[in-house]
Amino acid sequence: MGLLQTRRTLRREYQRQTLVLGNNWDGSVQQFYHFILGYFMPLCMWIVKSERSDIAVRDCGPMNYWFDTLSGQIEFEVIQPGSALHIVIGDRMRHVVLQGMDDPNEFEAKALHRGVSAILQLLNLHSPPSHSEHHILIVDRATSEDFYHGDSSETHMSGRERRHVPNLAGIAKGMPDQHEISVIDFARMPPGEQIQAAQNCDTLVGQHGAGLTHMLWMKPGSHVVEIAPPLPIQVREIFSQLANVLGHSYTRVTQVLTLTQNQAIFAH
Repeated sequence: MGLLQTRRTLRREYQRQTLVLGNNWDGSVQQFYHFILGYFMPLCMWIVKSERSDIAVRDCGPMNYWFDTLSGQIEFEVIQPGSALHIVIGDRMRHVVLQGMDDPNEFEAKALHRGVSAILQLLNLHSPPSHSEHHILIVDRATSEDFYHGDSSETHMSGRERRHVPNLAGIAKGMPDQHEISVIDFARMPPGEQIQAAQNCDTLVGQHGAGLTHMLWMKPGSHVVEIAPPLPIQVREIFSQLANVLGHSYTRVTQVLTLTQNQAIFAH
């Protein structure tokens, strides 16, 4: 194929696709909170509204597997961030930039509920069931992705390396037997299973970050317990504000740092 024909073919591909980007508030969409609220939720809302099925998205590293869950009905092309920027600047493809929903000062209940509904619709999932018994879900940051040590990472470290509560399993064993208790690592579960696990609990316990974003899928009136290490002031209230807007009760538990292990322990 000659160079001119190649360019014409690429132009047709560009005309067929829509590059959809998210203008997230802060952080990186390679991290779960900013990915879900800053990119994936606005994207799903846009797909439902526009009914477009041929889409290009920017590479979000380990979060890309969420795009894969939609691939049965949506055709995705993942584009490197630099290439996506080049496309937008050069106006080489139809593109839209969606406002992220990860700014805690801009949380709005109706918008978040619409976003949750769009994600559940595209993943062929249902709203959370009613609970017949008390189910506590404890999130353990047991996994650290090698990706975050590479040149493509926009942040440093992840999971256990970034923050960890080493005595979570012991705490779970010490809880009353009348409660159903699960300790899980969301990073090792497919997206649909992550959502369903959160839907089936009425109390979500986790360290700051660590999948607390999954309170999105819980039935209103559930409870969120955040294990809080020292945090910058601009992010300290993210999950308390999110819980409040979603209609959940919220408790913050302070962590203490042990000198012997240099790790944060859940003080209970």
